[in-house]
Amino acid sequence: MAIKELTLPQRLILTEILKKYLNRSHSKYPILEKDLAKRWAGYWGELALANYVKELPQEKYLILHDLQLNLNDIYFQIDTLLISQTHILIIEAKNIIGTLYFDHVFNQLIRNNLDGTEESFEDPRTQCRRLQSLLARWLIQHKLIFLPIDYLVFFKSTNKTILKATGTNTDTTRICKGRDLFNKIEDSEKRYKQVRIQPEKLNEIAHFLLSKHNPKPIDILKEYDLTETDLHYGVQCPSCTHVPMNYQRGTWICPKCSKPFKTGHIEAINNYFLLIKPTITNHECQTILHLPTSDITRKVLISLKLPTTGHTKKRLYHQWSGSKSYLITEETIRKER
Repeated sequence: MAIKELTLPQRLILTEILKKYLNRSHSKYPILEKDLAKRWAGYWGELALANYVKELPQEKYLILHDLQLNLNDIYFQIDTLLISQTHILIIEAKNIIGTLYFDHVFNQLIRNNLDGTEESFEDPRTQCRRLQSLLARWLIQHKLIFLPIDYLVFFKSTNKTILKATGTNTDTTRICKGRDLFNKIEDSEKRYKQVRIQPEKLNEIAHFLLSKHNPKPIDILKEYDLTETDLHYGVQCPSCTHVPMNYQRGTWICPKCSKPFKTGHIEAINNYFLLIKPTITNHECQTILHLPTSDITRKVLISLKLPTTGHTKKRLYHQWSGSKSYLITEETIRKER
């Protein structure tokens, strides 16, 4: 049973938002596009894995996707975590196209590209062993009943991904592709047969892990060495993506395609909260939305029913509480994709 469903990663969402407001001519734009492609590929790999584990017996495993924990200021993320009465299974998803060689000698993953070049990646088994160690220490720190921790590396099934191994005695028992995942999970079950906890304790551990889900704060502008002045801000047209739209009597009109849009300011303000800071003033809102007067800006802000502090010119409007802002952004991105 899924205790934590898979959602779009926050870093992917923030990168998508940043791309909206960064001019194509900016020197960082090609880097941003390349990173975004990698992040979408990673998400599609995690989504493929999530769809497979839905087929597992609901009564046997408790499942947490994209679990992020903090151990003494060391943040670590697990794509999929399966918890059973006998053991815990970490599954890391990969979505890499090409002929991939697992080099046992130097513990690296080598990709042969079509142009004859090679790329080197960290062996994902090394990554999993690190996660295995961190999770074990985390469980001990929180005084939880210790369960053996196993791991698997899952590759999204595609005919453009070919897995090979180099060197002698290469251990591929914890590497799988596509539906072979179920065979590897069965192998893991055979390694850990002893029942160590009862179902009610299992459920308690899973929900405790969920309560400790703690994503590392992301400053996406800082990561790309950008500032607010690098952004071309405004309401983006949902039809032709032009920025900014013009505000006319309660409606946003695109100067490029002339399409009207009623609620464009909601996404723009939400994106400001996510990219810049969780509060906004009347003046800041007027600037980013390109509104003609402060009175119109005040009416727009009041209509959103945002939490506020302060009075008159010192009034601050705060980001929506809970996950509302995140959900708006996620829904928007899904529609665009």
